[in-house]
Amino acid sequence: MKRQSIVGEEKTLKSLQKASEAYSAYLSSYVEALNKYIGHQRRISTLRFERATLIKYVKKLRFFNEELASLDLLHDPKTLEFTVSSLASSFIRCLEVVDLLNYYLTQALKNETISKTLNYDLIVGESCVAFIDNTYRHFVKFTQWMLEALDIHDPTLTIEVLQFARKCAREDGLNIEDTEDILLQEVGIVDGIAEYQYLLDEWCTVLSEQVKFLNEAFEVETVRWSKVFETRK
Repeated sequence: MKRQSIVGEEKTLKSLQKASEAYSAYLSSYVEALNKYIGHQRRISTLRFERATLIKYVKKLRFFNEELASLDLLHDPKTLEFTVSSLASSFIRCLEVVDLLNYYLTQALKNETISKTLNYDLIVGESCVAFIDNTYRHFVKFTQWMLEALDIHDPTLTIEVLQFARKCAREDGLNIEDTEDILLQEVGIVDGIAEYQYLLDEWCTVLSEQVKFLNEAFEVETVRWSKVFETRK
């Protein structure tokens, strides 16, 4: 697809703004759930360090959210390549922190909580972990798509988890041309702005659904945590 100006492409700008809003909603899901969990952690003195770590993550996510909220693509016309690259750069920063947070929630925090409290009910449940992983993978894939669909390849916009997934696939001898793993599936270059616009809107719908499912999973966890922590008063 030829590099073309995004000036006047208001529909595309609005769709990119929606993508930014989807990311904001994604981060907000974590902030809301973690704030509730942090509130409960106050009651367990042995989890002081873990609580402080989660607070640090929440502050970082809020910072990213404020950055996304300040974006005004409609009144900042640039070339399509520049706009998408800049937006993807912001998204990748978010993904890197969410990746670390996901590991902390599902591994490090889990192990420390069990070790210090001997209680398996105070950790993130397996069903919620599955939603966390699936939602993350969709946001990673979208970020890859928004770049590669326009044939944008920039070493500064590399997504680590994608590189690692491909490396593992090659080492395992997997056929990445025939896989159900969303991270390994190839991205096709669009024929023009109309196709990009259409697929972008489709992606925004998918991301919104993923955030909805994640919110529901977090809600189940927060209700369960409330019951568990209440019994520890």
